[in-house]
Amino acid sequence: MLSKKIFVTIFALIFFANFSTAHAEIKIFEGTGEYIMSKKETPEFAQRNAKLYAERDALEQAGIFIISSSVVENSKLKKDEIKTFAVGLIKNVKVVKNEMIPLTGDAEGYIKVRVIVEAQIESDDFEIALQKWLERDSNERANLIEQNNSQQKLIEEQNQRIKNLEQKLSNIESEFDLQTVQAELQTIDKDALYIQKIDEGWNFLNSKDFLNALKNFSQAVTLNPNDYEGYLGRGNAYNDMRNYELAIKSFDKAIELNPNFSQAYNNRGTAYYSLKNLEKALEDFNKAIELNPNYALPYVNRGNVYDDLGNRQAALKDFNQALQFDKNDALTYYNRGLAHYNLGNYSQAILDYDKAILLNPNYVEAYICRGAVYRVLRYYEQAISDFSKAIQIDPHYYGYAYYNRGICYQELGEMEKAQSDFDKAEQLGYNG
Repeated sequence: MLSKKIFVTIFALIFFANFSTAHAEIKIFEGTGEYIMSKKETPEFAQRNAKLYAERDALEQAGIFIISSSVVENSKLKKDEIKTFAVGLIKNVKVVKNEMIPLTGDAEGYIKVRVIVEAQIESDDFEIALQKWLERDSNERANLIEQNNSQQKLIEEQNQRIKNLEQKLSNIESEFDLQTVQAELQTIDKDALYIQKIDEGWNFLNSKDFLNALKNFSQAVTLNPNDYEGYLGRGNAYNDMRNYELAIKSFDKAIELNPNFSQAYNNRGTAYYSLKNLEKALEDFNKAIELNPNYALPYVNRGNVYDDLGNRQAALKDFNQALQFDKNDALTYYNRGLAHYNLGNYSQAILDYDKAILLNPNYVEAYICRGAVYRVLRYYEQAISDFSKAIQIDPHYYGYAYYNRGICYQELGEMEKAQSDFDKAEQLGYNG
């Protein structure tokens, strides 16, 4: 069975695998973060917050450096994308200074915690990492950029509040001033913990630890029930855990708090789609597009809904529209190939799968689907090649590849190979 790819907006920081470091040039970037510790907080909590802000500061410096790299310049990445790309290049972050600075005068009893970190980037890895970044679906890249920008904005706002608070602490003239500062400090403490929980939630979600992601997002929602990001993250976690009803409730809340949040509509649409409620899914994808006509992902998802409803031409129109935003998006070519397949446009389907594979040589689903088209066309050798490539990429991939390769071997009279593939498909729970 050929399957569609429905995607949610997953906000998470990205991490690349470590590459060979032989003869790599190491670049060091220093970041500084500060946090004012109240009388009730532990040093560990304050230091953790200061370190988080310092890491972001170092990342900003790294992004500025990467912008000047000719390798990156030639890729024509935008500034925000480069800064997000920089996150994946950081190989190591170490604390080089941890200061506890007691405040004096009326601010006595409060401590400014300053942490300085050094972040390492191996510049020789740029080209390899850049290729892996460009192999990601453009929609995924866009979502990662948005989440990175959102986190950076939260931290910058928090840094400014801390600086303002320190200034107020040094100019206390009355008991009322002191009470006002103490109240503001409690708010900053609470917001700092909220930022931590959001950051940890996305990291857990990115590593597919859905239970811990759900735990952190739920804690974030408790800390700040009026911010939509916590509900979006919790909805994503529920979606990944296939608890679609609870995912919808979380997305409902995110939309209630931010009615113009196109990503929440898109993600809620994916939950409705998973529940086979195509009417509701279509409504949400329509709304996401209405709010942000340049947001490619809901076009792809809506195209899949149209395809399920049998409206193939509308599906193709949406996929074509998505490709107007990015002609190098493997995901959209893959889904458009499915639409062409369902219309019986086999040659067009093959061209789309060719393009998806060219953009992402390890796109196992594209090999599977192209192999299926070749099988329908009785091009058995080509089909076998594609099914074999899919198995090579992921030997434990669902039994569709083994079963259909077996059919091809059977048609070619290679019965021993056919039976071996049928047995393997059955072991994987696929019986045709």
